Amino acid sequence: MNTAPGNLGKYELVEQLGRGGLAEVWKAHDPQLQRYVAIKLLHPNLRDDPSFINRFEHEARLIASLHHPNIVQIHDFQVARAVGSDGRDANPMAYMVMDYVEGITLADYIHNTANKGLFPSSKTLLGLFTSISLAIDYAHQQGMIHRDIKPANILLDRRNTTRNAIGEPTLTDFGFAKLMGTSLNTLSGAQSGTPLYMSPEQAGGYPGNERSDLYSLGIILYEVTTGVLPFQGGTVSDVIAQHINAAPVAPSLINPDISPALSLVILRSIAKDPAARFPSAAAMTSALAGALNLAVPENLRRSVLPVDPEDLPTYISAVPSSRPSLAPTSMPHSTPGMPPVIATSAPAMSGGQTPTNMANQPGSTPILTQPQGQGYTSAPATQTPPASMPVSSPSTQTRPRNRWRYIALALLLLAVLLGSTVGAYFVFFRHTPTPVAASPVVGHAFFVSSGQLNPGSSAGIADQIQIDLQNIPAHQPGKAYYAWLLGDRNPVVSADLLGPAPIQPPVLLTNNLLVQNGRVHYLYPGDRLHDNLLSAGSRLLITEEGAGRTSRAPSADRGTWRYYAELPQAPIPLDAHHFSALIHIRHLFYNEEGVKVLGLPGGLDIWLFRNTEAILEWSISARDDWNGQNTSAASMQLIRDQCIRVLDYLDGSANVHLDVPSGTGLRADARISQVALLTVDPTQQAGSNVAVDPPGYIDHTELHVGQVVKATDITPEMRQLARRILTALKNAGQWLTNVRRDAKLLLGMDTTQFLSPLAGKTLDDLLTQATYAYIGQLDPSTNQVRPGVLQTHYDIQQLATFTITTQVPQHL
Repeated sequence: MNTAPGNLGKYELVEQLGRGGLAEVWKAHDPQLQRYVAIKLLHPNLRDDPSFINRFEHEARLIASLHHPNIVQIHDFQVARAVGSDGRDANPMAYMVMDYVEGITLADYIHNTANKGLFPSSKTLLGLFTSISLAIDYAHQQGMIHRDIKPANILLDRRNTTRNAIGEPTLTDFGFAKLMGTSLNTLSGAQSGTPLYMSPEQAGGYPGNERSDLYSLGIILYEVTTGVLPFQGGTVSDVIAQHINAAPVAPSLINPDISPALSLVILRSIAKDPAARFPSAAAMTSALAGALNLAVPENLRRSVLPVDPEDLPTYISAVPSSRPSLAPTSMPHSTPGMPPVIATSAPAMSGGQTPTNMANQPGSTPILTQPQGQGYTSAPATQTPPASMPVSSPSTQTRPRNRWRYIALALLLLAVLLGSTVGAYFVFFRHTPTPVAASPVVGHAFFVSSGQLNPGSSAGIADQIQIDLQNIPAHQPGKAYYAWLLGDRNPVVSADLLGPAPIQPPVLLTNNLLVQNGRVHYLYPGDRLHDNLLSAGSRLLITEEGAGRTSRAPSADRGTWRYYAELPQAPIPLDAHHFSALIHIRHLFYNEEGVKVLGLPGGLDIWLFRNTEAILEWSISARDDWNGQNTSAASMQLIRDQCIRVLDYLDGSANVHLDVPSGTGLRADARISQVALLTVDPTQQAGSNVAVDPPGYIDHTELHVGQVVKATDITPEMRQLARRILTALKNAGQWLTNVRRDAKLLLGMDTTQFLSPLAGKTLDDLLTQATYAYIGQLDPSTNQVRPGVLQTHYDIQQLATFTITTQVPQHL
């Protein structure tokens, strides 16, 4: 094969279009067909990957089999075996010949438009994603997964503008990530794709599946509509950690023109749990059309297949799949800021078998997978069991072991759809800003948890700050905008039970707050230790000072002060400790003295969230171990152990003896279960010797939120938010009380009772109540959700939101 300079086989190389570490792309001429083609030359390290040639030929053949107007067509693929100057065989050079698409990439388009605050029209947006979605779904139906969808891999064909004036989108590099195999996997043995657009499961080391492609498409939707990426960082590992753990910033906070409906579509498309995302690209784009108040394009309407109402509750739209899910069988334990992953078993294998070595261990929560056949299996919405009643008894002694997983999925999807992510709720603040002394609100700032959690500290909680402003004039020549996080206005007033707050030096968030088209979008990434920022500051000041200053404090010249915000710090009337709303919020976020003394750093919120999640996991595990009359003695013991673990967390290690047989040892972590979720000892009252013997997390959280409601300097929105949290806490407390009732009942059963339908009914109800406590309960008559701990967690994150105005105090 001729590999002389300027030629590659029969092709005449014209110009290099791009080059990376693993490949280069050339524009070439095909003299036989008299047309231009694009040639991708691959540079694998065959010494490290000796199987590359066989994999290349296999994968290239599959890629070439794709025939779709929005996928670059592969015409030829070869392995060129060159001879080196020493006469020995040189490294073989593999290449693929494909259509030459004339035009820019979607990355270039975003850089020239959305990155500069120039957002596409609704029609342009829908047309763009319609074409991309049809291509992705087509490939998925052929068994091909892209694994590296990003704007740079989407070409806009300027020769074809019939449907899209910006150029017809054409996907390239389908299957390239898998094709390059270990040559591409520099992050882990299974990761592939570009970190900025990588799905959480790929970031966690799994190969990814169809839903992983949809996540990447959702990141593109976020970027096109806001001009920024939801997850950014100084290093690859920072970005990956955010994909796994961090909640995205609300799109509407960055671009106020984004409607609540569009915000929900964007947020669902990048849900952490693959099962909570849209089931297909066409379903996502159809929802996008609805959010934009546009008709669903006819080609999309034909693509979205009807769903049997028996397969899914009516409030969830989905597309059945004829292919089994390739979701990973386990994922890292969920963390705050990461929507829950609810399931316990491995995906179904051929013949309906599941691996026998898959143990259901709390702390390693497997992903919920889609079964083979026509869509998910789930109870209809009208069959949601009442909160206080067990579900109907099974018709046989052996019940389907997957039923509850899909009921849990239905509730999870509902939580996502109705705004159970941090960002969706921030729409509330944008549409109902509270006037502050008649000063215009120019934006908001809020604390972000990176998810870089340290079990021994409050690190990773509220360790970043997001600032979003609108209608901001450009700074004067030679000047720059500086953003500062300041300490409490009066540390003495901010004293808590541990003493006055220390005087904190100002934290310079940035000395170059960029303004683009009157907008500011800035994420302060925090320090390398991910220290909690809410403990260090409660006020935000933006100054306009000489560019390039490196001082450690804002200018003393008040004429440089431009924008200001602070969290409510006035003492609350009749508060037993004269706390402010700020202090109570801090107890929720990072500094709860009772928990701290017991060696569990972090606020009430994170432990309420984690421990309720653990109870749900153990409830699922207990239900899965029951098999009617065929339940083995070992399984019965496992169920009993899980019930004891549930009671350890509900009662706390000091009081669990009230509910378990005498002499029963702890099954849960003794340190973590030291503080209960419920206050089961009536002598324990919130506020009574709280540092030594605190009440349950539910009551203790309710105490602090209840005091926030009483503060005189909070906004109406904050008061409404706090009341919503109190409602959710009462709901969760009742459901967890029902979980306790069921767990005690199961522990008291003998062998005969364990093999009877009563055990199945009780286990069903245990799981029902645990699910409600964690993610809420649907009211099928209204399609509304009674919120639980998940909604509480996301609402609590909002309590520390800065409302930034032009009103700056006379003295700082």
